[in-house]
Amino acid sequence: MDNEAYNEYLLIMPSGNCRGFNDVESAKAYINIYYERKFDGVIHKDGYNDATESGGDEPRLNVFTQLGVEEGKCEIYKTEEFVEILKDELIFDEDKEEIISKLSEAKIDFNIYDYGLDEILSHINELNVMEDYGDKIRGWIYNVSYCK
Repeated sequence: MDNEAYNEYLLIMPSGNCRGFNDVESAKAYINIYYERKFDGVIHKDGYNDATESGGDEPRLNVFTQLGVEEGKCEIYKTEEFVEILKDELIFDEDKEEIISKLSEAKIDFNIYDYGLDEILSHINELNVMEDYGDKIRGWIYNVSYCK
């Protein structure tokens, strides 16, 4: 059972579905696309044609905050760290081999809830990939990177 993980990072979606990535930037891009698609769905459901009709960044921030509360958040972990804990925590060798084998594949098709692994993840530190979007000042988003 010496499977080496193909992907360095494991992205776990709010649904429990997993994706593997070899760099954090690709995982962050996947998360951004995921939430942008969710945002588009909310915009169209509310009768807007696009985000410009909804009032700019303020509603966007509210929608993303609401999605995070309702669904949970996307989390990134180091795959090897997760595999090491699984080796120690899982009791049945057959299950252990199957799960580690799935996590070691290039294309991970895996859901943590199918195997009850969400509790094990609580023992691992997720990577903090959240970046400040800007400072909230009097109802507007002020991002200093745009002020140069």
